[in-house]
Amino acid sequence: MKVRVFSLARYVDAALKRAEYIRDENGVVVATVPGALGFFAQGDDYEEARENLRDVIEGNVVLALQLGWDIPSIPGVAIEERDVQADTP
Repeated sequence: MKVRVFSLARYVDAALKRAEYIRDENGVVVATVPGALGFFAQGDDYEEARENLRDVIEGNVVLALQLGWDIPSIPGVAIEERDVQADTP
């Protein structure tokens, strides 16, 4: 069995450092991480958008791990795959 090994906290912090924020025509702040499909959120101000984006990133990564999907690559964060032997009862 293969497992992916990385620090979720480090991954989220690195993704948030790459985030871009714009205020749309309705005054809502939209936060996105370039190159990371599905990493976007919004809020009434930059702080709310950033916290919402943090939740989205964490949730998307956990979902990807559960479903075996690829996790978007974030520069500076290595996601290592290792073979492990599953314990069978």
